[in-house]
Amino acid sequence: MLALPLSWPLENRRVVLIGAGAWLARKVTLLRRTPAEVVVYQPAEQSVLEGISASHARWPEAADLKDAALIVVAFEDRALAEKGAELARTSRAPLNVVDFPDLSDFHVPAIIDRGPLSIGVATGGTAPVLARETRTRIEAAIPPSEAFVAEFALALSAPLRQAIPNVDDRRRFWEAVLKSPAAEQARQGQVAEAVALALKDVETRAERQGVVHLVGAGPGDPELLTLKALRLLSEADVIVYDRLVGDGIMDLARRDAERFYVGKARSNHSVPQDQIHDLLVEQARLGKRVVRLKGGDPFVFGRGGEEVEALRQAGIEVHVTPGITAALGCAASSGVPLTHRDHAQSVTFITGHARDGDSGNQPLMLDWSALSASNHTLVVYMGVATSAEIADKLMRHGRLPDTPVLVVENGTRANESRRLTSLGQLNATIAATPPKGPALLIIGEVAALYRDDAAAVAGIVETASRMNA
Repeated sequence: MLALPLSWPLENRRVVLIGAGAWLARKVTLLRRTPAEVVVYQPAEQSVLEGISASHARWPEAADLKDAALIVVAFEDRALAEKGAELARTSRAPLNVVDFPDLSDFHVPAIIDRGPLSIGVATGGTAPVLARETRTRIEAAIPPSEAFVAEFALALSAPLRQAIPNVDDRRRFWEAVLKSPAAEQARQGQVAEAVALALKDVETRAERQGVVHLVGAGPGDPELLTLKALRLLSEADVIVYDRLVGDGIMDLARRDAERFYVGKARSNHSVPQDQIHDLLVEQARLGKRVVRLKGGDPFVFGRGGEEVEALRQAGIEVHVTPGITAALGCAASSGVPLTHRDHAQSVTFITGHARDGDSGNQPLMLDWSALSASNHTLVVYMGVATSAEIADKLMRHGRLPDTPVLVVENGTRANESRRLTSLGQLNATIAATPPKGPALLIIGEVAALYRDDAAAVAGIVETASRMNA
């Protein structure tokens, strides 16, 4: 953000305007819609606007600006605007100089006015026309009846604070009541009746119950989040997230949500899995809505099954929202299909970690004969550390050393990188430039369809074609 949008209360406060002409008239019209005391100064050498009470046909003096909450200077002529700004600065009040952001302390956004509900669209003073165009689109999506809903919310606020002291309970109630018949009644203009109906609901509300949502964050790109995942992030009281959640995704979460980082890396588990289970159960029993945010998909090498089992055993309500798993994200971003009529009629996902995820000495207990079939794509998650073992066992069971392999690091993210190699050269390729971020191995004939280094691809495609012949 170039600037921080703020909401500035103006009840029982004094706002001073200095200016002339249409520029001044627009600001007077805007500020008259607020509860502020609006005082206008129109210098004598300028044409005086008719019908403006509390108006003075002169430049203000320093005493006139005392105790001003805000000062707005509105002249089309820059020299006059600079004169007004210089005079206003003597008061130390926050200053806006219309259409001259370099002279201003703050900028007035394009505003959607729905009674107590106001929405500002700001560009930091750099593109006011863009802000106005955006405001027009937002106005079309928010009917005027929302002003009644805002009045309803304003009237309900004080009694609700008394009836529901706990802030989390109150937030939960607000989210429910704004989708309830009471809100619909308010939209019809029956605000007092809607408030009475909402307060009646407070008396009968059930004890709050916690819930845990296991949510797939996808492989990294925030735009690959599902709509449901985005909604759950905006509603969560608590977010428990791991190392593979992509940059920018946590920025989409509710800002006041409590956050717990439980990231894991090979041989470095910041929080053991059983403690993650305990944390989820504890937060849910406090009545909170918990999002367990996991990279990729919770049920694809994400230990989501273990977490669901632990939560069910504890009697906690749990739901799963799938995410785009890394294999699908990396395939799409690199343009490599995991299945192809000419090159691969099946695909298998495996993990390069042993069961405990820690020991590099434990052999990978997999059906290597089945995994080594030709015309078959093998996708390996977390396989960098065990790439030598994986390549060796595949070749021992029949896969040719020339089998194409694509190494995708930081898949779908801005810093994604890809290296095309072969099964026989896989360990050397990884050793030459070890991946620093999460990496995926795509092994099989389809990897030759990756288009980056034309010469390398041509050679591997030729090899793949020979293998298929």
